[in-house]
Amino acid sequence: MTTQIKGNDTSTFGGAITANNVGAGNVLQVVSNTFNDRLSYGTADGSGVATGITGGFSIVPTQCHTDITAKGNNSKFLVMFDGNVATTNDGANSAGDWIGGIGLLVDPAGGTSWTQIGSGTNTTNTNNIKFFKSRGSATATGSDVFYAHQMSHNTMYASSVNAGTTLRFGAEYFHYDVDAIHANLIINRTSNDGDGNAIYQGGMATTITVMEIAG
Repeated sequence: MTTQIKGNDTSTFGGAITANNVGAGNVLQVVSNTFNDRLSYGTADGSGVATGITGGFSIVPTQCHTDITAKGNNSKFLVMFDGNVATTNDGANSAGDWIGGIGLLVDPAGGTSWTQIGSGTNTTNTNNIKFFKSRGSATATGSDVFYAHQMSHNTMYASSVNAGTTLRFGAEYFHYDVDAIHANLIINRTSNDGDGNAIYQGGMATTITVMEIAG
């Protein structure tokens, strides 16, 4: 589901909001994309762009992106991510250590050539992969029924593109199996990893919202 909010206050501007009739720092448009498909990955498929990953893999789901066509030149884009990462217990209740994370991406050409954005470079870590990570046990008291990491992140991306250029913002997911028992990275997992039968067992959703701000 994609929603786009456009400026059209004719009492103020005499027409739609454009880069020509608002000052720097004002919002030109907001675009948001939400998906709730349950996705599962057991290995990388070549879509990820992170480097320095040892003992894990990353992946960029095709569903997880938002496209926005710039209204102004050299605009800034506030990218807001709200999503989740999960895994399942693959049989060893005594060991549940697992790490999942996300990183934000942009494609300045609107295609499939991603560049990492969002977290600063750690000069002391030569294998910096620019991920926000969370770590925990996927087997609380021997059960993974309700297990998932909720993850939110936002960043300001300063572009150098001209009006009319389409930018694609997406997310790359990271999966690291500490105990080598959690084979799959799962996105938008449901409780019990199935349909569920109670109000608290509904599926999860992921949203990327992008706000263009006049430069």
